[in-house]
Amino acid sequence: MQDRIERAITAFRRDPAPLPLFCGVQHYAWGDPDYIPRLLGIPNPERKPFAELWIGAHPDLPAQAVIDGVKVPLDRLLAAAPTQLLGELADKYHGQLPFLLKILAAARPLSIQVHPDRRQAEAGYAREEAQGVPLDSPRRNYRDRNHKPELLSALTPFYALKGFRPEAEIEAELARIPEWAGLLRRLRECGLRRFYETLMTLPQAEVDALLGPVLQRLQREGPWSKEQREFWFLWADELYSQAGHHDRGLFSIFLLNFLRLRPGDAIFQAAGELHAYLQGVGVEIMANSNNVLRGGLTPKHVDVPALLEIVRFEGRPAEILRPVSHGMEAVYEVPVDEFRLSRIELAGGDVFDASGALRLGIVLEGRCQITWSRGRISLRCGQSYLIPHGFSCRFEAVEPVILYQGACRR
Repeated sequence: MQDRIERAITAFRRDPAPLPLFCGVQHYAWGDPDYIPRLLGIPNPERKPFAELWIGAHPDLPAQAVIDGVKVPLDRLLAAAPTQLLGELADKYHGQLPFLLKILAAARPLSIQVHPDRRQAEAGYAREEAQGVPLDSPRRNYRDRNHKPELLSALTPFYALKGFRPEAEIEAELARIPEWAGLLRRLRECGLRRFYETLMTLPQAEVDALLGPVLQRLQREGPWSKEQREFWFLWADELYSQAGHHDRGLFSIFLLNFLRLRPGDAIFQAAGELHAYLQGVGVEIMANSNNVLRGGLTPKHVDVPALLEIVRFEGRPAEILRPVSHGMEAVYEVPVDEFRLSRIELAGGDVFDASGALRLGIVLEGRCQITWSRGRISLRCGQSYLIPHGFSCRFEAVEPVILYQGACRR
């Protein structure tokens, strides 16, 4: 088998061309059992959670590129053919794919979390290496040396928390919660940073004393809808509080901006921005990293001190992004070098000419063909693909089709 892989790599280096991809799935507990299996056309009779479809070359779960019928791990292909895939960007990104594309399908809330900038990631990775924490340890925070800015574009109604609210809004929220009068005074006395650090480091008995009465009152006053923070506060407590102790991540539900995205809306998470995805399906693109610092609402490793080291305490309204149309392609503009995300919608019979930097994509509806001077590949709903840097080709819609595509920025 190794000989076949080497021959396939050699063939690609000699004659680069678009490739179909087979992509792996992460089965995190919060995953939706329906959307990704339906997209991929596979049964899921056991209702296993399908959380994220990874379209990329991250070593935790690299896609497999199909070359002459042989499946080649994409990280291995990149190592052998960086210039053929990345062109002049190979040196800039040290032969690594600079982004990771995902389909994220959340049936229930994810953790309160934050991502590091590049300097913080390098320092954190070196620290955990020196401590001897294995890369595959569940207690590992820094799995690589890269930063992780990320963009999510909603495919269904999508609920999320993003960044601290303006401080005046937080004060008004606390004023509506009579059990937290003392917290309101504390915020006014010490400001957002010290206020949040205090909440996240309180003894568990004090966390329970603050959260318990509010939860009991809201349970009596319900029912609540998904458009209200109280719904998520109560549900997250059911999911993540254990043995009579309430999860301190619940405080963040009232402190962060609460958003309901419509399909096509997007949010960008910069380094240090506290956030949580609550429910929904979206296309996510990020720098090629798996570094996450968690502060609660998860059975995974929580490291509050590490999270507090990198959180940005800037209270402001959250921005919702919408794509800018360029004919058949609509592009989400974000302030990072590593990636851009676009949505391509074609009617049956339409043709879209494409060229530029390396692109990874997935068909979310319909069928199409990618054609070029020496070949073609056919794609149906749920299939992913790669187009090398500088390669000119055409998308031909066999029937109405919607593609999402991540690309390196020039």
